[in-house]
Amino acid sequence: MHLLFLDESGQPNDRMFAVGGLAIRADEWEVVRRRWRDMLDGHGWPADQELKWHGTRSGEVPPDVADAAFRALAEMPVSCFVTVLRPLAGRQSHPDFFASDDDTYATALTFIAERFQRFLAREDSYGVIVLDSRRREVDDRLRRFFERLQESGTPFTQLERIVDSLMMGPSHHSLGLQLADLVVGTTLTAQRAPGDASRWFKQLQPRFARHPDSGEVEGVGLKIFPEKVKGEEAPATKLFDLWSS
Repeated sequence: MHLLFLDESGQPNDRMFAVGGLAIRADEWEVVRRRWRDMLDGHGWPADQELKWHGTRSGEVPPDVADAAFRALAEMPVSCFVTVLRPLAGRQSHPDFFASDDDTYATALTFIAERFQRFLAREDSYGVIVLDSRRREVDDRLRRFFERLQESGTPFTQLERIVDSLMMGPSHHSLGLQLADLVVGTTLTAQRAPGDASRWFKQLQPRFARHPDSGEVEGVGLKIFPEKVKGEEAPATKLFDLWSS
């Protein structure tokens, strides 16, 4: 069994928006928890205080602690998945995928779910998706959307290895969601500007899911849509009839 913890970075109406995080095999959870706790203890960071991506940008998280956090993440037995969307460009090329902020979020979640499903099939495993909780009404709507997506599948795959519907939780009660925040924050920022984010993203790249034959990360662990150069994917079935029904 794998747990995929997901968070978002940016806003669905921004020039770039991302949803992503990391998958952890259930029987390796204690390894992840222990390594993170050892890193926090070694740098004097309070165990009950979230180490947030925003804090690495604002200075709340000291540079040496931020560096140690990403080193620890890069050494963990995890598999990262991030979808980076370009909503302004997408509204021109794929309007149904970006018709509203909700549709944009659903697009990102669908791409992640497809890639998680393929990962689970390769691992001969099953999994659940855990999302950072938003507002109750949004959480409920997301659950209903995902239930319908599981029933009908996407235009590219069925989601039979993803167990049940989405699980929601507040990030301050979940180490997995805190780590997802760091993964998706640094990935999105690295696409926009050089600096620490690019350096940390390079550290994390070996942890991103890869194609089993080619070893490619792009299109597997990292999905950028629409691509800056025209890709192969074209507008497909209107997935988001599921969202609004």
